[in-house]
Amino acid sequence: MMGSESETLDLTIPSSMDYLSLVNGVVEDICGRIGADETAGDLLTTSVIEACTNAIEHGNGEDPGKLVTLHFLFDRTKIEVFVTDEGEGFDPDAVADPVQPENLLRERGRGIFILRSFMDEVDFRFTPSRGTTVHLVKNLGGTRRAAG
Repeated sequence: MMGSESETLDLTIPSSMDYLSLVNGVVEDICGRIGADETAGDLLTTSVIEACTNAIEHGNGEDPGKLVTLHFLFDRTKIEVFVTDEGEGFDPDAVADPVQPENLLRERGRGIFILRSFMDEVDFRFTPSRGTTVHLVKNLGGTRRAAG
């Protein structure tokens, strides 16, 4: 069982959807280590997978020569995840609102909406020629399961 100190974990994967199951397992393991309840764990796992999918597909154009880097910072009260691609970046405010009537039946375009709905904080950072970083924060106050 963890103490109150923060722990970190770094993971770098090629831009291939084949690695999403590895990412899923890592997030589930971290959630177990910090005692996140099932709901918080599911929201976090879904969000990290969505951020990685966007990094692989949109950021890096599914080029396996480009990397996606994940940095996890966590303790028993919160988890922060930084997902960084090597792409050119984008304007998150220019992405169509998926809950507008004209967008409801679209098959795509819900990723940022999901991140903002599931996480307590979502921030996008763009570094020219170095990619985009999505910063996700999930507070766990009141969502921890009993250690056992």
